[in-house]
Amino acid sequence: MDTDGNNPRNLSKNPNIDTNPSWSPDRQQVVFQRSSNAKGGKKDKKEGGNNDIYVMDKDGQNLRQLTDHPSDDQYPKWSPDGKQIAFVSNRDGGKETAIYVMDTSGNNLRRLTNDAELIWITSPNWSPDGKQIVFVSWFIGKGAKGKGSGIFIINRDGKNIREVTKDSKLTSAESPSWSADGRQIVFAASAAVGKNGNEIYVIDINGKNLRQLTKDANDNHHPVWSSSGRQIIFSSRRTGNYEICVMDINGANIRNLTNHPAPDYQPSYFVPSLLPVSPVENFKLTNWAEIK
Repeated sequence: MDTDGNNPRNLSKNPNIDTNPSWSPDRQQVVFQRSSNAKGGKKDKKEGGNNDIYVMDKDGQNLRQLTDHPSDDQYPKWSPDGKQIAFVSNRDGGKETAIYVMDTSGNNLRRLTNDAELIWITSPNWSPDGKQIVFVSWFIGKGAKGKGSGIFIINRDGKNIREVTKDSKLTSAESPSWSADGRQIVFAASAAVGKNGNEIYVIDINGKNLRQLTKDANDNHHPVWSSSGRQIIFSSRRTGNYEICVMDINGANIRNLTNHPAPDYQPSYFVPSLLPVSPVENFKLTNWAEIK
């Protein structure tokens, strides 16, 4: 849809579940994950579904499957230089998931994370300069009793893993996204174990200056920065149904972009790369919604 919420259109038109869209830096393609069954790809013996990574042109044409594996390949994210896609998979067996990087053709696959303490990883997201990846890890090592998940950063070469939210008391952190200048990360989290309703937070990449933007406990998720750096787009259940909302970066002036009886999730705002690969006018916002 357009950034004002108008002109929504269905790109994938598939009976199965298509989630986690990510724009290519030149705005010509969208990468996403597709379940092999209409119930979401859960590992059920009767259903046998799993998720793989697909890419299509911005008009929904020219669909290509990039991964084909019995594991779950999820959370694809295009690198700012347009040459690679990061994603999460449990293809090495067990319950452990890891971040993998591949060429946009699906070739030259390599595993990025190998730390045994990072048990369950989700939501990788490239820094604007492409040198780092932020991600979520659950059940982190020793002494993690009572802690749900945290926000971590890793270098592109798989080195220098550090936890951004280490000094916070937040739990169940999710969906981190970089600011366009690479200095801050916006994410959703709960303030306490077992507390209902995530809020949106911003933190500097060194783990300092944590700020809470939403204060309504209405289950706020999937925040992303606008290309201008002046707004944050996210999904929220503040009206009783998940809709796509936008707010100023200080948490003020919240308003809906969507208003539909079906839940709308996972907005992916086009953010131009710091490496100029194409004109950056006419930014577009896209999101996926499950229509029931």
